[in-house]
Amino acid sequence: MKKLLIAVPLVMLLLLGLLLGGLAMRIIGGGPPSQSAMRDIPPDYLPLYQAAADTCPGLPWPVLAAIGSIESNHGRSTAQGVTAGANFAGAAGPMQFGIGGKAGNTWGGLPVHQVPPQVGYGTDGDGDGIANVYQPADAIPAAAKYLCANGALRGADIPRAIFAYNHADWYVTKVLAIASSYAAGPGVALPAGPAVERAVAFAFSQLGKEYKWGAAGEDFYDCSGLTQRAYSKGGVTLPRTSREQWYFGARVLNPDELQPGDLVFFAHDLTDPATIHHVGIYIGAGNMIDAPHKGAVVSMRPAIGRGDYIGAVRPTAAPA
Repeated sequence: MKKLLIAVPLVMLLLLGLLLGGLAMRIIGGGPPSQSAMRDIPPDYLPLYQAAADTCPGLPWPVLAAIGSIESNHGRSTAQGVTAGANFAGAAGPMQFGIGGKAGNTWGGLPVHQVPPQVGYGTDGDGDGIANVYQPADAIPAAAKYLCANGALRGADIPRAIFAYNHADWYVTKVLAIASSYAAGPGVALPAGPAVERAVAFAFSQLGKEYKWGAAGEDFYDCSGLTQRAYSKGGVTLPRTSREQWYFGARVLNPDELQPGDLVFFAHDLTDPATIHHVGIYIGAGNMIDAPHKGAVVSMRPAIGRGDYIGAVRPTAAPA
């Protein structure tokens, strides 16, 4: 897919329901559209996003819609390749599928369409016998198929699926930020208590801000600076470094018992907490929000399954 040279947004609005709710929902739900989505998404595109996401269990339709927003402003862009031809990288259509050149041929078949679709991700979504990359009814289901094949199935790894669509961390962050604004409900399952709710809400609001070693906001963070600042919003004072934070609160021994708001830690030696080198805020579904490293931005990334995962702490619970 095409790689746009645009700035990463520094803030993301989080719905009020995130602070007041407590309902068990996915990170980005597949429910009704928010007012922002209704204003931004053309009425003929919205049902296409929703129906296409339904073909991939676990893929929230707002994620699909956010990709359509970035790639072509839901088909409204007048840039080369959206309604005809291809852009400089060989991407075409409202979802900017590669049809040749640097972008490869992820659509498959003939450069513009295939009759019937046989290879690649080109899809005959409207049932007219032609998979046309410029037809949103074909391109949007094809994008869902692509995401599904790259980690979105059953919500296994939504960030990885988005990264497969465009290999850039800023792109993942921007898609998730837009998707969150399109969702009408609260985005995470939160345990009772305003401290955790406010900490997680703050972490979401910092997506896209730059990493800087030793920084703790407002515009720059290192990993423990982000977690410290997030919990300060909920009235909880964490120690400054990740190794100190490891000893604050109750240890969560079983990864299956992780809850949003827990701090997840990573170490060079899994038998020695003195080698902890990173911390993030768990947000559910195996993912965390963290400030990764120099040159990166605050992002939503997988937490569980990493080889350097040493364990987790629940800052609002008393130590055992």
